[in-house]
Amino acid sequence: MATMRFLTSLFALAAVLALAHDATPFLNGTGPFKATTLMGYWVELAPASLVSARSAITAATAEWVWNPVLVSILNMSAPVLFGSLAVVCGYFGRRRHELKVHIN
Repeated sequence: MATMRFLTSLFALAAVLALAHDATPFLNGTGPFKATTLMGYWVELAPASLVSARSAITAATAEWVWNPVLVSILNMSAPVLFGSLAVVCGYFGRRRHELKVHIN
């Protein structure tokens, strides 16, 4: 449960940072708001690792795992993807209240 809460905070932080990165040109008045995809960040930061990840995934699994499945996930907007992951991890990491059932 603590691990899920920790992942929630990491995903929420990544979502806020990605949103701030995407909104900065709009807020400065230098350009429009443009949501960057996770694939766009990956191509920008480490294109060689993207190619090697694709080849490793397609070698270990079928081709359809990379192309329609992972590519569609990686082409989502980064703030939306990380925000969704934060919500899911937050739901599974929530504190559960113990129910006290009294049977007479």
